[in-house]
Amino acid sequence: MLRSIALALALVVAAPALEGRAQQSLYPTDACVATKLDAAAIYCGKSMQSAAFGGSARLAPARQRLADAWTNAEATSSEAGVSCAETTATAAEMIAAIDAAAAEVTAEIAASTVGSRGCEQRRQLLAAQACQVLLTQEANHLRNRSTDRTREELEAAQAQLTAKVATRLTDGGTCAGSPDAEQLVALANGAADAARFAAYVSPRVPAEWTMITPDAEVPYNGKTLDPICSRGTPWVFFVKRGTVNKTLMYYQGGGACWSYTTCTLPTHKVSAGPSDNPANATTGFADFNNPENPFRDWNAVFVPYCTGDIHWGDSVYEHRQGGLKVTIHHKGYVNAQVAEKWAREHFANPDQVFVTGSSAGAYGAIMNSLPLQEYVWPSSDFAVLGDAGNGVITQDFQQNDLPKWGVEQNLPSWIPDLNVPITALDASKLWSISALFYPHNRFANYSSSFDGGTGGQTGFYNVMLNLDNPLSWLNWWPPSCEWNAIMREYVHASAAAAPNYRYYIGSGSRHTMWGSNKVYSDTTGNVPRIVDWVDAMLDETPAWVNVESDDPGLLLPGDPRPNPPEYPYTEDGRVVCE
Repeated sequence: MLRSIALALALVVAAPALEGRAQQSLYPTDACVATKLDAAAIYCGKSMQSAAFGGSARLAPARQRLADAWTNAEATSSEAGVSCAETTATAAEMIAAIDAAAAEVTAEIAASTVGSRGCEQRRQLLAAQACQVLLTQEANHLRNRSTDRTREELEAAQAQLTAKVATRLTDGGTCAGSPDAEQLVALANGAADAARFAAYVSPRVPAEWTMITPDAEVPYNGKTLDPICSRGTPWVFFVKRGTVNKTLMYYQGGGACWSYTTCTLPTHKVSAGPSDNPANATTGFADFNNPENPFRDWNAVFVPYCTGDIHWGDSVYEHRQGGLKVTIHHKGYVNAQVAEKWAREHFANPDQVFVTGSSAGAYGAIMNSLPLQEYVWPSSDFAVLGDAGNGVITQDFQQNDLPKWGVEQNLPSWIPDLNVPITALDASKLWSISALFYPHNRFANYSSSFDGGTGGQTGFYNVMLNLDNPLSWLNWWPPSCEWNAIMREYVHASAAAAPNYRYYIGSGSRHTMWGSNKVYSDTTGNVPRIVDWVDAMLDETPAWVNVESDDPGLLLPGDPRPNPPEYPYTEDGRVVCE
């Protein structure tokens, strides 16, 4: 009886076609979780009905059916080459979560019902049916996320469910009053949320930062990935579980290399290991203990960097100079895919995803966010922020050096303007093209005005301009004004092209902001605090605006500067471009 009424309440919503967009088959983890949600839906209805009518002794068969569904779903996933045993709570944990939520809903209805005992029972029955429908809708949405990327169809179905509950509640006018249909569905949604969280966020992931050492060969989407650092040493990554169904993907910075000289000095971070553990961080957004940190409660995946290719590479390249040579494993994109595979198999369907990275990691963030948005979590709400990676490069680097990393084979073929030869890729338009393709998500760049130092954006631009003169690399400041002008041109053009793109240009010459406490304090040049701007980006409020300091050349404490000062740096602590 319960199931037949629940199915009557459910609504089938037509899915829009996605023209010109290749669709991947349902990933085994998603299929497994959807099957588990179907089983959880039936059990939620029975558990809530049992709590309302005192029939808990009859739940044993329902619990066994849920356990059997878990076993079958995990076996099917394993046959497809992907385990989903750790993706969700166990069957026993799901049963406990639903039972606890059902008891709370029943008690709330009993305490707040206005009307007769019959009306109370009707409300309890309708809440049970609503919980079943809501979780069934969730399972169907998981199977078809790519056709409902903004979740509008799912939300519409839930609104119509409320209308149907209202009709059944007030049929004959006998059960008007409180709680009304909207409140009943909200209560049922609370119980459904407990099941969703248990299905989507793996309880097996530790709540503290944990280092993951992947296998030497990782099968993923028909490929065999070989995670590794540039000199052939092992690569690792770090993860932690939060308390909300939101996921942070962070791509670490650490320079780049593209020639014998840059790769042997080297100008990039060459290893990954325990020293990269984010738990060591005590400042900025990297400090998850700061109550102002908007990501303190999020699930998180930290992707270390050690490949010299801005997380884009997929090649083993022999860099030569005369009779000298050095072999570099440019496998940054491969490493990122290994982290991607782990993330989708442990955080199955986040409500919100924030993709970011600093310096080289800013480029990793934008490029690796694209498959995350397209295939991994297509209906999650995304915000993508590049910290100190604005794409100011030389034409010579574009044509002769970028191809060495093996980038072209992994460019997003589903985005026409990025499905081009690597030599034709316009780095200045990477952000706006991506933003226009995903207009329901948000994209942004942060940079200081004169991002300096040997490892800063001006420093690497200087290396590109003087590749054959390594001694000049230490004098990183001469192109500061040129770099600033190009950077500003790029972000202004991106903002003009894409309405869902913003930029933030702060004062001074500091490279990156993520790990600095300036994110909570700096307002130099009449700018908002970075944390407030990021909060506005996450919530998509009117406070998320384009920001540019009205005192860009003022150097802040700790900002890189030549000693003694040289043009365009002045003795009074400023950058002055003439």
